[in-house]
Amino acid sequence: MGQALFLGLLIPALSSIIPIRAALSKSLNESLNTQRSRTTGVIVNILDASEQNIVPYILFGTLSVTFGISIYILLPLAMLSENYSLILQIFFLILMGMILGLTLLALNLQGLIEWLLTWSMLFWETPSMLRMLSKNLTAHKERNKLTAIIYSLTLGCIIFLVVASDLQIEEINILSDVANADLIIGNT
Repeated sequence: MGQALFLGLLIPALSSIIPIRAALSKSLNESLNTQRSRTTGVIVNILDASEQNIVPYILFGTLSVTFGISIYILLPLAMLSENYSLILQIFFLILMGMILGLTLLALNLQGLIEWLLTWSMLFWETPSMLRMLSKNLTAHKERNKLTAIIYSLTLGCIIFLVVASDLQIEEINILSDVANADLIIGNT
């Protein structure tokens, strides 16, 4: 109960930090104004190649290469030494990497998927309504990117956990059926 109470208070407190910082970065009048839209239609970024930060690219590349090399070396080693714990940990990391990769793929294909769903599900709408909806999705793209990433990762982890728990429950049921069959055979 204490752990649930702690998490129930901690998660909302942590999730309120970003909106509070965004509100404090503006003037009081802008923060309290609910009549004006906060989204801008066009954002222009002029990037200077000399000022571009390459540290995230190097960090992600190093992490990916380390992940790949560790799987390439550790998986055969664990199989040869019959270290089942290490094998399961490697498979778990591979599955988590697949969930992360599919999330990044979905994020990169988000514009195409939005366009396909808009035109296939709302084909009866007027062309002006479809253009307005398309422009609205484009205007909110940056704002909704973090929400889409968090939602995709959470959904992937939940599906993974549900499938793993169903497999565990099925295995326990099979083992209990086998044990009951052994008891019946042993009694006769």
